[in-house]
Amino acid sequence: MKRVHCQGKTFTTTDDVAHAIMNFFQAAQKRGRVVKIDVPAIADTGEHVVELVLFPGEQLDVFDSPDEHVELDTAPLIRSLSARKLAWRPHTMHGGETA
Repeated sequence: MKRVHCQGKTFTTTDDVAHAIMNFFQAAQKRGRVVKIDVPAIADTGEHVVELVLFPGEQLDVFDSPDEHVELDTAPLIRSLSARKLAWRPHTMHGGETA
């Protein structure tokens, strides 16, 4: 499990989610993009979602968490972040032009 700190919010999530949001965040920073991410997280009351709106220059810190591992439904977020990141890449059109 990982503890994430950003925008005055601290929450615990899975290693996979922490890696995915850090990777997406870094890609967004390189492109100067503002991005919104709804992150599945763990709280004393169970599973919840933490909303982050990340701006260029924002600080996002990820640390190991002593919390016990908990299974979260992370696949939809990870797929979504991958798809969003791929959409930022230039596409080569027929004839070699870049869109």
